[in-house]
Amino acid sequence: MAKQKTKTAKKPAASARVPRKEPYTNQRLAKVQERVREQAQRIGGLARALHQAKIDSLVIDGHQMLQRGLKQIDNFIHNATRAISDAKLDRDEM
Repeated sequence: MAKQKTKTAKKPAASARVPRKEPYTNQRLAKVQERVREQAQRIGGLARALHQAKIDSLVIDGHQMLQRGLKQIDNFIHNATRAISDAKLDRDEM
C-alpha cells in the first residue's frame, strides 16, 4: 500500500491575520474593564455558591485555559503600561 501524503494547512496571508497591535482609546479600555469586572463578579458568585453549598472542592474543566487567559491579561496590562509610558515620553520630548 502506498502512503498517503498528509495535507498541510495553508497559512493565512499576512494581510488576513489579526494585527498584533491595535489602537486603544479610553472608551475601548473602559469596555474591556467592564467585561473583566462582569467576569470577576460571576467568578465571585461561583465561589460564594461553592462556599454556601459547603462543597470543599470541585474538578472543573478548563483550568489551564483560565490560567492562560489570566496570564494574557497580565501581559496585556504590562504592555499597555509600557505603551502609555512611551507615549508620555514621546509627547514630552516634542
